[in-house]
Amino acid sequence: MSEHTSINTNPFYQAYQRKGQGTVLKKKHVRQYMKDFVEASSFKPGMSVLELGCGNGLFLRFLDSIGVTDFEAVDGDSRVLGEIPEHLKDKVSISDFSSYFSRASANLRFDRVVLFDVLEHFSADGAAALLGEIATALAPGGKVVVRVPNMSSPLALGMQYNDVTHLSAFTPGSLSQVGRSAGFPQAEFFPQAYSSVSKEIRERILTKTVSWFLSAPPEIWSPAVIAVFSK
Repeated sequence: MSEHTSINTNPFYQAYQRKGQGTVLKKKHVRQYMKDFVEASSFKPGMSVLELGCGNGLFLRFLDSIGVTDFEAVDGDSRVLGEIPEHLKDKVSISDFSSYFSRASANLRFDRVVLFDVLEHFSADGAAALLGEIATALAPGGKVVVRVPNMSSPLALGMQYNDVTHLSAFTPGSLSQVGRSAGFPQAEFFPQAYSSVSKEIRERILTKTVSWFLSAPPEIWSPAVIAVFSK
């Protein structure tokens, strides 16, 4: 993945202010991950998980909190280790994704591979290539869970264009196209879970009203969309 191999030297990635971005797992995060990961991908106890792009390790904290033990993560930015809890640091490999998959054992298989806010940092070609590599590490019946800004919704504009390292703008339709080109004929899409239940309800009421006035409203209005790819 040429566009993701130089995180430690890319000035835009280095300009991220990691400190203070939230490293405490809260109830709102648990609610989001339960919907965006567990429910969306039909995750069951005992399954293995690989997260690509773990950032400050919030999802790893979630897995640990619900008793998952068979999981690991890969991130290209060595600074993330400064925010990962000590007891989870041995779960994290600092590497670009292609190098990780080239080093991984041929017998390495995961039930779920997760990319939260990662795929938009790749070109369409790079995203398809990465999904193709992931396919080789999936166990039978495995699934890939992706979250990206939902560019079929006007609510995603700030999320997409607030980061100059975003190389692609995806909609459910374009994500399906990328997935099919990488060998994933099936994809399901879900709105992201909101951290605030009351805001989620209010926004759904508003968007349902706005949809009534539009000839072609977005099928999913949420700023981010969850895609679940199956082989």
